[in-house]
Amino acid sequence: MINNSRRTFLKTQLALGTCLATGLDVISAPVQSANLQGYKALVCVYLAGGNDSYNMFVPMSASAHADYATARQFLALQRSQILPATPATYSDGQAYGFHPAMPQTQRLFGEGELAVIANVGSLIRPITKLEYESRTAPLPAQLFSHNDQTDSWLAADARGAAGVGWAGRTMDIMYPNGAPQPSPSISIGGNSLWQTGRRVRSFEVGTNGVGSQYFPNHRGPIKLRDAFRAMHLSAAQNSNLLVREHALTLERAEAFGNNVNAALEFAPGFSTPFPENRLSEQLRMVANLVAVRDRLDTNLNRQVYFVRIGGWDTHNEQAAAGTNVHANLLQQVDQSLSAFHSAMTELGVADSVTAFTATEFGRTLTPNGSGTDHGWGGHSLVIGGAVRGGDIYGRMPQISLDSGDAVRGGRMIPTVSVDQYSATLAGWFGLSEAELGAVFPNLGNFPTGDLGFMG
Repeated sequence: MINNSRRTFLKTQLALGTCLATGLDVISAPVQSANLQGYKALVCVYLAGGNDSYNMFVPMSASAHADYATARQFLALQRSQILPATPATYSDGQAYGFHPAMPQTQRLFGEGELAVIANVGSLIRPITKLEYESRTAPLPAQLFSHNDQTDSWLAADARGAAGVGWAGRTMDIMYPNGAPQPSPSISIGGNSLWQTGRRVRSFEVGTNGVGSQYFPNHRGPIKLRDAFRAMHLSAAQNSNLLVREHALTLERAEAFGNNVNAALEFAPGFSTPFPENRLSEQLRMVANLVAVRDRLDTNLNRQVYFVRIGGWDTHNEQAAAGTNVHANLLQQVDQSLSAFHSAMTELGVADSVTAFTATEFGRTLTPNGSGTDHGWGGHSLVIGGAVRGGDIYGRMPQISLDSGDAVRGGRMIPTVSVDQYSATLAGWFGLSEAELGAVFPNLGNFPTGDLGFMG
């Protein structure tokens, strides 16, 4: 029996064609940017829905925690619960720590392998509370909207209407004549604007490898799959250009998928086990693909990976007893990133692989019902051997009801832009100063394009 509906099947076929037709069918030899020395990879860990990071990294000093507790009400963590973190250089007179569900994050911060980027958000240029309230400064397009702010983060362009992502623009520069095959841009978290470029497009891989494009969920007789393949082979000879190109694209997809699956047969086991959760499964596949990259193509000097974990739109039961949705999500991030970093260390590439979190916005300080509403700025995490970890970058905001950093509803005005955050990563990845200006069109509006958290 075929357990896909006709609609799902057609969407699968079209997605495969879209994913692979552009960028992966370049047949000329790849030409790399002059800056691609050695191997480096970026891993975007997308927290879909908007992470309430003001409960992920929390003020611990008595007076600051009292203000935090007043603003957060029933969401507030007790001081005794918070896992303390001592920054290497950052000092604003306050103490901070991590959510109790994040002991591995606390450990990695203490070991200098993880950094906190404070109050990052979508901005066109720096903005004050007065400018926001008087509407005398340009604001990001469709602020507080899930879809629009997801695009704003992944494109690193708060003006909106970006058709390509910042990783896609970066890979287009690094592979100006097309990329090696399969693509150096791989998603295990579904189709992503972040990786969408003009020449280099992403290749989607599942947590168990690349499935067949012929009825991916088919469990029936193998002859049905063979019949469908024969139909596509016949279509490759069709006089209709669209039919023929679709068939040839699927044939190339099968060849590329077979190459990936064959390479994955040589993926090593890791001594540190990955926990059993959806994010961990995706990061384990990233680790396997990093391990076998030379079996795919020896020219893969740069790779970008995208993984995704949903559930962060915590309007309800954010901290309810028995559910504690946010704590469970933070625990998955904590355990999964720790296991991934251990795997990179085992492979000897921890200094070459940097993982970072992204989310469309933070959430409001004050609850709405049993959770929180869509916010603006929020904290991000960066992990890897090249990270100048054990420190806070940017400026921590005041978490209080009368904060000069907050606007209506307790939404925090970002003090670090997505552009600055992303450009710091892209600069380490190999973009020149001029290339950074081309990839991040608003970067010149901010005082620095390098926050200093990458070695």
